Amino acid sequence: MLQTLMSPIQVGSLTLKNRIVMPAMHLGYTPTGEVTDQLVRFYERRAQGGPGLIVVGGCSVDGLGGGGWFIALKDDQYLPGLKRLAEAVRSHGVPISAQLYHAGAYSHSFLIGGQQAISSSAHVSKFTKEEAREMTHEDIQAVIQAFAAAAVRAKEAGFSSVEIIGSAGYLIPQFLSPVINKREDEYGGDFEDRARFGLEVIRAVREAVGGKFMVGMRIAGNDFVPGGGTNSEAARFAALAAEAGLDMINVTGGWHETRVPQITIDLPRLGFLYLARGVKEAVKIPVAGSNRITDLTAAEDYLKTGALDLICIGRGLIADPDLPQKAAETKLRFIRPCTACNQRCFDHVFLARPVGCMVNPLAGKEGEPALAPSAESKEVLVIGGGPAGMEAALTAARRGHRVTLVDAGRNLGGQVRWWAQPTGKTEFPRLISYFRRSLAEAGVRVLSGRRMTAEDVQDHPAEAVIVATGARPIRPDLPGVDLPHVVQAWDVLKRKVVAGKNVIVVGGGLVGLETAIYLARAGMIAPDQLYFLTVHQAETAEFVRDHLFDGLRRVTVLEMLGKIGADIGPSTKWVYFKKLKLYGISAKSSAKVVEITPEEVVYQVGDGERQSMPADTVVLAAGAAPDTALFEAIKDLPGVEVRLIGDAAQVGRIPEAIDAGFEAGNSV
Repeated sequence: MLQTLMSPIQVGSLTLKNRIVMPAMHLGYTPTGEVTDQLVRFYERRAQGGPGLIVVGGCSVDGLGGGGWFIALKDDQYLPGLKRLAEAVRSHGVPISAQLYHAGAYSHSFLIGGQQAISSSAHVSKFTKEEAREMTHEDIQAVIQAFAAAAVRAKEAGFSSVEIIGSAGYLIPQFLSPVINKREDEYGGDFEDRARFGLEVIRAVREAVGGKFMVGMRIAGNDFVPGGGTNSEAARFAALAAEAGLDMINVTGGWHETRVPQITIDLPRLGFLYLARGVKEAVKIPVAGSNRITDLTAAEDYLKTGALDLICIGRGLIADPDLPQKAAETKLRFIRPCTACNQRCFDHVFLARPVGCMVNPLAGKEGEPALAPSAESKEVLVIGGGPAGMEAALTAARRGHRVTLVDAGRNLGGQVRWWAQPTGKTEFPRLISYFRRSLAEAGVRVLSGRRMTAEDVQDHPAEAVIVATGARPIRPDLPGVDLPHVVQAWDVLKRKVVAGKNVIVVGGGLVGLETAIYLARAGMIAPDQLYFLTVHQAETAEFVRDHLFDGLRRVTVLEMLGKIGADIGPSTKWVYFKKLKLYGISAKSSAKVVEITPEEVVYQVGDGERQSMPADTVVLAAGAAPDTALFEAIKDLPGVEVRLIGDAAQVGRIPEAIDAGFEAGNSV
C-alpha cells in the first residue's frame, strides 16, 4: 500500500490530496504563446488521473525570457486562454500552478525576435552558443516586476499557485553561479549577493499575490557544472528562499549544459532524491524530489522516512495519465511505464516538435478519436508479439473484438526481448510486462512459440488478420561478408556469438553504437563490483579509477555516412558519444567498407586511398529489412481483412510500431 504517497499534505494555502506532483514540462503545444485546445485537453486528461498538483510551463514572464513557443504570461491578452486551462484542470479537483519562466542567457535569439539574451554577466552561453549581455540595474528591476506581474495574471486566471523557475541554468541560477556571475555590484560577489536577485524575485512575487496564495520554486539540487553550485549551496539558498516567502521547494538535477545525465536511462531510478534530502534538511517547508521516479514503491519508502514530502512524476504521467489513480487502487502492475527513452518527449523538444510518447500513442492527441467500442465483434488474428503486435491486439480487444495473438518466440516482446538487457535499457522489459498483463486482463488468447504459415492462417476462423512479423538484419553485398568471423549485431546482442579481442563494427547508427558499447564493456568494473570495492576499500581509489574503463577488447566503428549516430535523438546522442570516449571506442565516419578478409577489414575514407585494420570479429550493423513473406502469402485471402504493420511494413523505432499497432487495433 502506498499510504504516504497517496496521503494529503498541506502546502501553503493548498491541501493536496496526494504527494504526486506533475512538474512543468515544455510540450510545444503553444507556438504563439496562446493556450491551445491541445494544451487544455492534454492537462485536463492528466487531471482526470488525479495527481496532487499539476505545474504547467514554462510560462514566459516577458519577451526576453522565453519568447514564442512557451506559454505566455507576459500580457493580459493571454488571460482568456489561461482561464480556460486553469478551469479545465481545477474542475477535476486538482490544483494547477503556473511556472514563472525566464531563461536569461538560455534564451535562443530566434525565439525572442532576434534580440540579444540577458544574464547576470556578459558571456557566451554553453547551451545556446550565443553571447548574452549583462543586465543593467534597470533590466534587473524590470525582470523582477515582470515576475510579479505574471504571478498576478496567473492568480487572476484562476491558477491555484505559481512556481518560480530557479533551476536548470536559467536566469536566477545565472545570478547564483560564481562561474557566470562576475558582477561587482550588490548582485555579484559573495554568495549572499549572488542570491540577492532570486530572493528579490521571491519577495516581489509574494507581495504581489498576497500571503494566502501558494508560491513555490524549482531549484537545481546541484548545478553539475565545474565550479558551479553544489548541494550544500542549494540547501543554503533554499533556506534563504523559504525565509523570503516560499511555501514549497521543488528540487531537480543540474543545468542543461551539464555533462552528467539528468533524465536518460543512465540515471538510476530515484537517482537525484539525495539532492532533495539535502535541501529538506535545511528548510521546514515541503520539499519535492524529481527525476526518474518510476518505482513508486521505492518512492513510498523514501517519503516514509521524512527525507522529502512530495515526488515529481513528469514523463510517467505522459506515458500513463491514470498513474495516480492506479497507484491509489494498488494497480501498479497495470501502469503503462515510462521507459526513459526520450524519443518523443525531450527529443521532440530539442527538435521543436510537439511532445508525444513512445509508449502512449494518445499523448498529445487527447482531442482525437480514441478507443470506441466496435459496432460488431470480430475474430481478429494478430501475428507477431513485438510492440506493434501487442498494441494492436490490446487495442482491438479493448474495443470488444475476440483476439488471438500468435508469436514465434517463446516469450512476447519481439526485438525488445533480447535487445534491452545488453544495451542497458533497464526500463524496457517493464513495457513488455505491462503488455503481457494487460493482454491477459483484456482476454487476448496468446499462443507463443508458434510460427504461423499461410495454411495456418487459412485454417484460423479470422475475419481480420494483422501481420506484425517484424524485420530481419541486412547482410550487405561485400567481398568476404560470408566469412565465419563475420557476424550480425543482432546475434552478438542475443549472445549467440563470442567476439574476439579486435572487433570492427560495420555501421555507426544506433544499433552499431550500442553493440560497440556492449562489446567494449566486457572486462570493465561493473557497477556492483564498484560498490563492493568502494565499500570494503578492497582496492585503492587510484586502482579503481585506472581500471574502471579497462576493457578486454579493442572496438572500432566504421560508418559510411558523414555522421556517427545519425539516427539517435539529440537528447541522448551526447551520452553515446561520451561513452565512446570513456570506453576507448574509435568511431570513423565517411568510412566505406569495401572488403573483408580473414585477417582485416579494408575501407575507404571519403575519396582517399584504401586503408585496412586487423579484425578477429567483424560485426554487421547495416540496418534491417521488413519480413513480409507471410503477408505476401495471405494478403489476398478472400473475405479476410489483412493489414501489415510495424517493422514488417516499414522498419522504424518502437514509437512508430506502437502507433501503427494502435491505429490497426482501433480501426479493424
